[in-house]
Amino acid sequence: MNKKQFGEQVNQLGPLSGAEQLIVRYFSNSYTVLPFAKIDELCKQVGVGKATLGRFLNRLGFSGFIEFKKCVSDDLVQELSTPIDRCMSGQVESQSGCLITKHYQEVKSNLEGTFNQLSHQDFQSTIDAFTDPRGKLYVIGSASAEALANYFYLLARYLRKDVVLIKADPSTLPHQLVDVTENDTLFAISYHRYSNITLRLAKWFKEHGGEVVVLTDQAVNPFVSYADILFSVESQSEGIFNNRTSGLFLIEAFIKGMSNVENKEDRFSRIEKTFGDFDFFKTN
Repeated sequence: MNKKQFGEQVNQLGPLSGAEQLIVRYFSNSYTVLPFAKIDELCKQVGVGKATLGRFLNRLGFSGFIEFKKCVSDDLVQELSTPIDRCMSGQVESQSGCLITKHYQEVKSNLEGTFNQLSHQDFQSTIDAFTDPRGKLYVIGSASAEALANYFYLLARYLRKDVVLIKADPSTLPHQLVDVTENDTLFAISYHRYSNITLRLAKWFKEHGGEVVVLTDQAVNPFVSYADILFSVESQSEGIFNNRTSGLFLIEAFIKGMSNVENKEDRFSRIEKTFGDFDFFKTN
């Protein structure tokens, strides 16, 4: 059921109570995040009880919130599979033809799709947030996003102080977040199937007044409610694993934008000197 069909069904109900009007207004404004909503949190945000929501959904012809959410999900959410699903079901296309040519075309298509939908204003606003000296820059990524987060962190450390790479360990999150202020920014990287730790961190960060920038791969995703700026990159692949090239492209663009800061030469010199102190790189 899409948003238009939802509105049409509501119009057939006749007069709505005050609580039902609150539900309709919230659902209309937040329709794309309903597939990811939990009923307790949803009712709290709407300002109604679970029984009131249940009666309203019964009037629409649903047995309850789970059935309604599934109906919305079927229309909104692209059918996504996991690597194990593809491997076990034989979804992967045969490797006939030139594999490297196919991969190049896949990468090119993902990059073009990402660039064409990219908001230049959001990109510049992100650079401004990432280089704001008043606050710290926190970074998190789990699973395949962890490597991207670590890469961004290493390069960002050349360009500014107070960059914090958060480890997705719930037992140490309080220690890692103790110094967060409303001037800080969170850069969260999360792909489908969406790490619960990353999602809960984005929500926590938003509730504590920080700015949240999210990089993900689906326009319909659970971060919509918490992200101040959201980038959705293409990740289509004919192989078992989704393609992460577009995410890396955007991360490198962020680093390039951050490179315009002043006084970075001193940080570069200190980092390179420390490499030398530990004899890190092989020399002739």
